[in-house]
Amino acid sequence: MRTLGLLKAAQTLGERVYEVLEESIVDGVIAPGSHLREDEVAKQLGVSRNPVREAIQRLVHDGFVEHRPGKKGAFVHAPSDKEVQEVFHARSLLESDCARLAAENISDVDLARLQELLGHGDAAIAAQDAKHLLELNDRFHNIVVEAADNSVIARMLGVLQRRIRWYFYQVVVTRAAGSWDQHRQIYEALRDHDGDRAAVCMMAHVMQTAATIRDHQDTVDGAGLPN
Repeated sequence: MRTLGLLKAAQTLGERVYEVLEESIVDGVIAPGSHLREDEVAKQLGVSRNPVREAIQRLVHDGFVEHRPGKKGAFVHAPSDKEVQEVFHARSLLESDCARLAAENISDVDLARLQELLGHGDAAIAAQDAKHLLELNDRFHNIVVEAADNSVIARMLGVLQRRIRWYFYQVVVTRAAGSWDQHRQIYEALRDHDGDRAAVCMMAHVMQTAATIRDHQDTVDGAGLPN
């Protein structure tokens, strides 16, 4: 297992362990199929096995980790193509509506923020910085959601956000150039206050990401998952 992050302040030690493990899974530090051994995690984080066991149970409940018949311990869940496509289908419907609404409401300040992010995205692509690309992508989409000013859609997307980040991390570098070209198209539609074009661009953008993840998963499935 690769080195885990540092514990952060939280309500309980189990929650702090959960935060580290969940972030490590979502950001690709711990790959799908990896075996989570309580003793190894406890040693790395400098805690007893009890909070690790508590964190793993919660990860199982949240769908990030699973128990496998006939095998001891827990394993990082490998999302199926159906799971990914369902999440991105829901995302495409919600975010395309967000883009349409944002085109009506977006301020000059938010447009300037999006334009600035486009420049940062180009730099991150050149550096092939996966984590920074992921952060910039989140910020771009969050600005569009905020500009839409629909709290119900925002909450629904919030439920999906960690899974979207988890699925997207595996292709964030290979998808980067095409993704940021599409971000630029979305920005231009928002700048022109063209809601229909913004919605179409966002729908195409999200579904292209889903297709890229599907192709990547097909390659990984052919190679086999780690034990």
